[in-house]
Amino acid sequence: MAIERIEAVETRLSGLGVSSGIAIGTALCLEHGEGNVYRTQLRTEKQVSLELERLRKAITATREQLQTIKKRIEEALGRHHAYIIDAHLLMLEDSGLIKDIESLITNDKVNSEWATRVVTDRLLRAYSSIKDEYLRERGTDIEDVMNRMIGILSGQRSASLAQLNTNVILIGEDIPPSYAAELDFKHVLGFATNAGGWTSHTAIIARSLGIPAVVGLHTALQRAATGDAVILDGTTGDVIFNPTPETIRYYEKRRDDLLTSTTELKKQVREPAFTLDGYTFTLRANIDATTDLEDIKRYGATGIGLYRSELFLHTVDNAIPEEEEQFIEYRRIAESLDGTVATIRAFDLGGDKAPMKGSEKEPNPTLGMRGIRYLLHEQDIFRSQLRALLRAGYYGRLRLVLPLVSDISELRMTRRLIDEVKSSLRNEKVPFDDKMPVGIMVEVPSAVLNAEALARESDLFSLGTNDLIQYILAADRINESVSYLYQPLHPAVLRAIKQTVIAANRAGIPVEVCGEMSANPVQAAMLMGLGLRTLSMTPTSVPIIKNLIRSVNLQDLGRLADELIVKCATAQEVEEHLFRELPHRYPQFFAAWMN
Repeated sequence: MAIERIEAVETRLSGLGVSSGIAIGTALCLEHGEGNVYRTQLRTEKQVSLELERLRKAITATREQLQTIKKRIEEALGRHHAYIIDAHLLMLEDSGLIKDIESLITNDKVNSEWATRVVTDRLLRAYSSIKDEYLRERGTDIEDVMNRMIGILSGQRSASLAQLNTNVILIGEDIPPSYAAELDFKHVLGFATNAGGWTSHTAIIARSLGIPAVVGLHTALQRAATGDAVILDGTTGDVIFNPTPETIRYYEKRRDDLLTSTTELKKQVREPAFTLDGYTFTLRANIDATTDLEDIKRYGATGIGLYRSELFLHTVDNAIPEEEEQFIEYRRIAESLDGTVATIRAFDLGGDKAPMKGSEKEPNPTLGMRGIRYLLHEQDIFRSQLRALLRAGYYGRLRLVLPLVSDISELRMTRRLIDEVKSSLRNEKVPFDDKMPVGIMVEVPSAVLNAEALARESDLFSLGTNDLIQYILAADRINESVSYLYQPLHPAVLRAIKQTVIAANRAGIPVEVCGEMSANPVQAAMLMGLGLRTLSMTPTSVPIIKNLIRSVNLQDLGRLADELIVKCATAQEVEEHLFRELPHRYPQFFAAWMN
């Protein structure tokens, strides 16, 4: 009996584009994961002893595999990306983690695979409750390392993708960091995953390679089959399975246009950022580690607008680095600046950001003991960081900003603490920066409403729009149930930004934006119109925002922003006006970008 052929239907999914570009190719679906792990009961002490030895051998074998992968990353991506695997190797050195596995083997008399899985699941549950995206993503690191070790213990071997013979777009639930590092980079056109976020290591690798990537698709693996035609748009976050010939032709043209545009943008990396009517802007980089320093020059940023210092934690147990270790990290930043500045955010710890070991669980951590509140409560931690920063500032131009300031008393208490630390350093005859600027992150409504007073006692304002938006609109930006309320262009948000800018200008202090709004051309245009002259963003976003600046008239944007604040009542109305007006006024940039 003949089997009727079923024609595939074009299907489109939307996710989060984490690495720009367009890829057109064939799907390769990755079915990988933890596999089945069974519990085996050990009967004798001798069996327990042998099992502990088997665990130690597996740790050694895992370490050797990771070292091989690290070498491959260094060869393919450069040494500055090997920190991904360094973090994995550190997990194998974590005495607390290994001790927990050994204790389970010894006390419960169970096999190594089972003990490793139980301990891993406990850690993953703890990480899943962290709301900070970067730190939550680090849970995948633990899962990656432990799954590798379980595979070695159980004798499982995963298929190698180090030598592909055709160009593919990888589709998976997630792509673990060490797994991604083993890929045949020459034949992988892009990544599309159900899970993941902007800060996942897979996203970082994709951006480093210039490979388009879309994450957070939820059902990509269920919708696709190996061999399907796929189009992946890492700019818009769209993934199209089994596209029609018309769709393919449309995206082939977009891909070609994008390649031409990207080539032109790269030529402008060293060009100054000034508008058509002669206003100069400063574009800084947001970075998470010193491994990102090379990207600052590569993409034409001027210094660092935000260094998230809490991401320097040893994230397996959230231990605070010692002062000397912090000093080395901050000094490396200071010495790399070539006369530009770096803004270091004090540890944003506690609450939902990075719950610390031993801290109490709070009923509403977003409004709880976090940011500057936590630091002033745990002054030993804060003093250590202040000492390291002041010492490192001697070697370059560092600035300190305080997270989640809601009251001027927090700024005053911090200044008194800094004076005490300076006095201590003087007595010890340790060189330090006696004039380091100290500013605040403007992230909560009270900081906006009291901006005039805060500006008189601050050296700078850093607008953290990510948190500011969620606090003004009372909408958790990672809660899918209310994510529709998280609206950067809401009139209330725009008025808050304008009020902050006016207060900073009156006091004669710098005001900068370090949130994600800076990297979105439409939102960045609105920020420019609201009076911002310094924007900070992911380094890879700098060229396109620089091109935006060089394509617009600032006085015109100012009039447009003032008009929209007065006449628009909703974010949708603001967006509709901007998406209509910007391509009309500046077709050379926006018509191409919005196409």
